[in-house]
Amino acid sequence: MEILNAIAKVRFNSARPQRVQLHKTPGVICDLLCLEPKQELPTTGKCAYYVVAGTGLLKAGRHSQQLSLGNFATTDQDEHHIIFNSSEQRLICLAISAA
Repeated sequence: MEILNAIAKVRFNSARPQRVQLHKTPGVICDLLCLEPKQELPTTGKCAYYVVAGTGLLKAGRHSQQLSLGNFATTDQDEHHIIFNSSEQRLICLAISAA
């Protein structure tokens, strides 16, 4: 068993979004995504996102969906998508994906 304070791991960088790995097993990766205002993080693959702080936009294919505190969203396996911080506040998402 491993217990860690995920919030203590949060870090931001004005030059680029930060992906902080919290845990990795042979099948699953769990990261914190930390985005300053107007930053975006493109990725591909099946993923689940939980918004810990802030608001943002999930763009997948031709669809966009606003995300806010407490929202949980998933993407399809082969789908290219982007997490975009559309607000003036920092955005923190917990991302869970296949390894």
